[in-house]
Amino acid sequence: MSKISRFVFGAYTLNVPEEQARGALNVLITNNIPFGKTRVQGGALSLCLTPRGFKKYLKACGGALIFGEKAVPQGFFAVLRRYRLRTGMFLGVLIFSLSVLLSSFFIWDINIIGNANITTQEIEERLAAYGVREGAFIPSLDMNEIASRILLEAGNISFMKINMHGTVASVELRERREGAGEEALSAPSNLVARYPGQIERFEVMGGVTMVAYLQPVKKGELLVSGIIDSPALGYRLVRSRGRVLARVTLAYESEIPLETEEKAYTGAETHKKSIKFFSNSINLSKNTSVPYAKYDTIVNKEKIYLFGKIELPIYVITETYREYTQAARTLTESEALERALADIEKQSEAELAGAEILSRSTETCVQGGALFVRTEIYCITDIAQEVKIETN
Repeated sequence: MSKISRFVFGAYTLNVPEEQARGALNVLITNNIPFGKTRVQGGALSLCLTPRGFKKYLKACGGALIFGEKAVPQGFFAVLRRYRLRTGMFLGVLIFSLSVLLSSFFIWDINIIGNANITTQEIEERLAAYGVREGAFIPSLDMNEIASRILLEAGNISFMKINMHGTVASVELRERREGAGEEALSAPSNLVARYPGQIERFEVMGGVTMVAYLQPVKKGELLVSGIIDSPALGYRLVRSRGRVLARVTLAYESEIPLETEEKAYTGAETHKKSIKFFSNSINLSKNTSVPYAKYDTIVNKEKIYLFGKIELPIYVITETYREYTQAARTLTESEALERALADIEKQSEAELAGAEILSRSTETCVQGGALFVRTEIYCITDIAQEVKIETN
């Protein structure tokens, strides 16, 4: 009899004292009663009977157990009978199961991507104003309508979309760039040189080109004019659009002091745990204060699963506070150079986006307790800068 059969259809485990085992076995064999899972342990013989076999055994023994044996019922219905008075436990299991089922209709978490200058808190507040928050009832929310309303209200967002991935609300947005409004799109403008250089090529879609191939230009020089003089229509103003690529040399400098103060972790750590259920948190730590003057905070968010498979709207939040002090340190020249080059890389990242690098040269020197680094980058890049034409 398999474990599944014993659980579904039920069974009896018969435990007979070892000195009485011969008599019990004679009754079973004489009456052709099948039994299984036999073993001797702790001075007793243990064997398994089906419910029908157990009734037949009782009948053969005169309706009672006569060998000092003990019969232990097994299976689903035996468990129900055993705990029939513990209604609170079954009620709790039922409520918990319903909670897990119904919680799939609520928002468990909100992920926001695409924001750089707008804080996550500001976006969460705008979403919450329309009911999009942890614990919100998903069927009651029109995500497309909410995204449209936020776009109308927020002047710093140009695109927003809210998608539900199961119980997680994924909010994707794009920030509005300065000067990208309707007025800027229609206002007349010129394109002027952002840097001095030599014209390599141009792609003009609006305005009149004022430069030629290989022409040297200075910073601020007019590249594309938004003033058009037409014999038929006369003067008119348009918005200049396009790219003007030129060969330019861009210089970046960085200064790194050799004597510096840096974080030095002491090894001391404090941990705090809390349970988060939707937007509600329950603190599990007795002490809520951090005993350090200077520390870093590391937050770990772990989702809870029932039986390792069923996802629950419950998180265990572990906050780790690591103490550190500021310690004096002398950098080697190679360490300082590495930091200086990283600083220059950060400075040039935006300006060199899309640029074609032709060559790069770097000069270094140590003076006054600091490392000075100057990097010159010869490249082909877009030097056009749009400047609005002021009109009355």
